Amino acid sequence: MALLEFSDRLPQCSRCRGDLFMCGVAPQDDEYGRPIHMELCPSCDSGDVNRPAAGLFVQFFADCGGHDPARMREAAHLMTEWTKECMAVHGWYLRDTPPDQF
Repeated sequence: MALLEFSDRLPQCSRCRGDLFMCGVAPQDDEYGRPIHMELCPSCDSGDVNRPAAGLFVQFFADCGGHDPARMREAAHLMTEWTKECMAVHGWYLRDTPPDQF
């Protein structure tokens, strides 16, 4: 199973049918056993006060942060926060401590 897969072509945003900056499938399925698709859309996520992590990640790409190797730590942090936000919508929360170390 590939953990990361790059593509030259992304699907359209499921909300506005516009172009996505990035998308992915979450590591957990939803309550019905379907994959959770995480989408980062410059149109839908830019000003959404209910999705602040997505908005910050969109701004990072708008500022050309994705082309600056010096901003890799920032990118990793923003991606983690965006992933947490996407998963929380479905009731899943990321733990900082692995389950076997409680």
